[in-house]
Amino acid sequence: MCGINGIFAYGASAPPVDEAELLRTREHMLKRGPDGAGLWVSPDRKVGLAHRRLAIIDLSETGAQPMTTADGRLTITFNGEIYNYRALRRELEAKGYAFRSQSDTEVLLHLYADRGAEMVHALRGMYAFALWDERRKGLFLVRDPFGIKPLYYADGGSTIRVASQVKALLKGGAIDTTAEPAGHVGFFLWGHVPEPYTLYKGIRALEAGTSLWITAAGRKEKRQFFNITDELAKASATQLSITREEMHERLHAALLDSVRHHMIADVPVGIFLSSGLDSSTLTALAREAQTPPQKSRHPREGGDPAVLLDRGVANNLRTITLGFREFQGTRNDEVPLAEQVAQHYGTHHQTRWVTKEDFHDARQHLLEVMDQPSTDAVNSYFVSKAAADAGLKVALSGLGGDELFGGYPSFRQIPAIVRALGSFQSVPFIGKGFRTVSAAILKHFTSPKYAGLLEYGGTYGGAYLLRRGMFMPWELPDVLDGEMVRQGWQELQTLSHLHQTTRGIDNAHLKVTALESTWYMRNQLLRDADWASMAHSLEIRVPLVDIELFRATAPLLSSTNVPGKRAMAATPLKPLPVQVMQREKTGFVVPVREWLLGRNRWFWEERGLRGRAKYVHALTSKQCSRILVLLTDAFGGHGGIGKFNRDLLTALANDPSVSQVVALPRLMPDSPGAIPDKVVYLTNSLGGKLSFLRAVFGLLRDRRGFDLIVCGHINLMPIAYLARMIMRAPLLLITHGIDVWRPTRSTLVNYLVRKVDAFISVSELTKRRFISWSGISPSKGRILPNCFDPSSFTPGTKNPDLLRHYGLEGKTVLLTTGRLASEERAKGFDEIIELLPELRKQIPNIAYLIIGDGNDKARLEEKVRQLKVRDLVVFTGYVNESEKTAHYRLADAYVMPSRGEGFGIVYLEAMACGIPAVGSAVDGSKEALRGGALGILVDPNDPSSIMRGILEALARPKCVPVGLDYFSFANYEKRLHAITSEIHQMLYVG
Repeated sequence: MCGINGIFAYGASAPPVDEAELLRTREHMLKRGPDGAGLWVSPDRKVGLAHRRLAIIDLSETGAQPMTTADGRLTITFNGEIYNYRALRRELEAKGYAFRSQSDTEVLLHLYADRGAEMVHALRGMYAFALWDERRKGLFLVRDPFGIKPLYYADGGSTIRVASQVKALLKGGAIDTTAEPAGHVGFFLWGHVPEPYTLYKGIRALEAGTSLWITAAGRKEKRQFFNITDELAKASATQLSITREEMHERLHAALLDSVRHHMIADVPVGIFLSSGLDSSTLTALAREAQTPPQKSRHPREGGDPAVLLDRGVANNLRTITLGFREFQGTRNDEVPLAEQVAQHYGTHHQTRWVTKEDFHDARQHLLEVMDQPSTDAVNSYFVSKAAADAGLKVALSGLGGDELFGGYPSFRQIPAIVRALGSFQSVPFIGKGFRTVSAAILKHFTSPKYAGLLEYGGTYGGAYLLRRGMFMPWELPDVLDGEMVRQGWQELQTLSHLHQTTRGIDNAHLKVTALESTWYMRNQLLRDADWASMAHSLEIRVPLVDIELFRATAPLLSSTNVPGKRAMAATPLKPLPVQVMQREKTGFVVPVREWLLGRNRWFWEERGLRGRAKYVHALTSKQCSRILVLLTDAFGGHGGIGKFNRDLLTALANDPSVSQVVALPRLMPDSPGAIPDKVVYLTNSLGGKLSFLRAVFGLLRDRRGFDLIVCGHINLMPIAYLARMIMRAPLLLITHGIDVWRPTRSTLVNYLVRKVDAFISVSELTKRRFISWSGISPSKGRILPNCFDPSSFTPGTKNPDLLRHYGLEGKTVLLTTGRLASEERAKGFDEIIELLPELRKQIPNIAYLIIGDGNDKARLEEKVRQLKVRDLVVFTGYVNESEKTAHYRLADAYVMPSRGEGFGIVYLEAMACGIPAVGSAVDGSKEALRGGALGILVDPNDPSSIMRGILEALARPKCVPVGLDYFSFANYEKRLHAITSEIHQMLYVG
């Protein structure tokens, strides 16, 4: 078992193979193969193959890969095991082929040399490989019949890249990562991504039982050499007549033969043992396989089977069971019966317990190694971890027994549904009409699937969709963008492919076998088993998913004596304990819901696995795809908060993981101007609290919800929290400055802020003050300082027209800008006005320019008159954004000794224009000036400190301070994307 990857630059204009990319892809798969690594690049650099090795067969260096034949013609990188390699080797040696190793990899090379592409029909095993044929100048890609081993490829039109994992290809860095609608829609439809799709347009899975031949001329030939439906259709047509005793003997022989082959290894092989029939049967047969073949006789041949089995046979069989403390002592507890089975067969047994704490400790790693999103992978992850911790490199799993022997309820339910509802297929409008009328009502009382019974239940494919589907087709717009749903559903052609899966099969049992094996087992169970085991450098083998067992068993499943799970479990020579045979099937249950409740409750209010599907998709796709932002004002608004909001919305819209930002402002004094494409700016929220509330409720008519709600101001918390409750999405609060430095006048608001899931502050000071009174956990907070656009604020000369307009020719100008509001008197206007008489003594031509307007202007004008400095002060009133730079350039120093500034975007704008800045050392201004690195800090309560600061600033040359780009919009955007990703992890991972 290994990790493989390769690059083939087949196009004439394709660049040569990038070894660095090969290595990045390979090393992402380190855990798939910690025992060794290899790299091979062709002399013309058109082909490169790489390999990470988990040594199972031929542990020596002769088994290392990529492996090349002695004549240099063929080179292969191979993942998997060929269980009949010894027999194939004997055949090839008889034909004169010479071997240098004991590996199954070398068998593949010589088998291809002997049979070419037809080699696939001789293979028994699980495998995916890429083989380069130098003579024919082509790359041969192959994946095993059932898709046990994965193989993904990205074909850019002139270069194809292949790897064992999607994330490994992404790590290479040359992949089109545009979202694939079919992948995202397929995931919500099934709880896994159906092949051949992934979440990315640029990556496809090579289908199970398929080969792909690509030549240097760009010719591509894809061939399917095995198809489950075709095989079962043949078996369905046989109508085998067989006695129960004959069926039993055939089944025993086929099962034992598969187990024997799957135990071939040069390292110990263990077994995942639960209390179920599948793993218990494997344990019994594995014990039996240790018996020399001549002694492995069925009881009907005479003798005590237990004596025959145990006589003189060394037992080194290892078994491992996973237990969950939450289930201890309940019917879901696998441990007692599993331990009884282990004792019954004398295995070396270990029980590993998993707790809620273990899950939370491993959760981040689980999501990192999850190659494609899945709702059913926690059990595979932890049992693989337990086996690896126990020192195993190979373990047998009972996966596949339910699909083959009818262990799922679907084998009873689906045929019954089809029989009951088949007549409705002749009048399809009845089913669609019933679903249209009932869907919105039924979802409040029971499973939404019941609405589709008449429409889908009359066919095997439709009934299977109802049985296994996660979200029904008509529900998909609730969880994904409507256009993505339309494109994805059209591409998937789900119902058509479901019907094709049972094409030509007459037997009801075999129809369900085809559906379960092709859809659930392949796309979810086998895929999960692969990445979960490989994350722990463990090889999982599945003896019940074996081509020879399948072909031997399929005719029995359409015979007069159909073998079920109990018939399978009755095959071992030494019978299973009676308690195991009589135990009611429960499945391998994992208490994930219990482990996650309370941390991410908005997900877990959904039925069944639907909440888990949202949770996993949000994490593995790293998307916050649709965001609702509630604002005071932004586009068309004024002031620092409006500026912050515009930047926030623009940066969110630029995040590739965000599909849409819906923004509702309370105010919009001016025309909003240009708005980013992904921002929907709803102006029906303007006009007062009632209009705002009405607009929020209006969004509920949109069938699709939001992945995140952003409250842009603390005063909007009641409506934001209401939206959170109704839309069941996490809530992020933006805290700016003085607005959150102390409790508000609203008891309700003060209570609700403690309920937010995360918050962003523009400064560390604001964060600390908010935490001090609210009591909210500091871990929920992140810092996102304001920013400015360097292209809009640049140094320049003073505008003569503006100087004349304001009467500032020949003046040394101090500048402050801000709202002249009575509630914001802490900005420092008064302190500077009061210093003007003293400043005039030292600087006779001093002038003070105040930019802004508000209800406090009249008071300030009166103060200017009283201090007799009216000739020194100019009130400009409100200045448009387009005129701000020219006004900043009029100044010789920007001065704002505030006591209540949360941050101070105006400092950044002034400094970008080359104006020295004087700010406060006691509020958020200190962070805007980077602790004094960018400007001069003063004590706003000490006039002498302010005076010294002003004089120092006027003595400095005009220039943009080094390090100001720290606050550029580009850096703001990076910070926001990092913060939303971090908050995303915090909210969804914990």
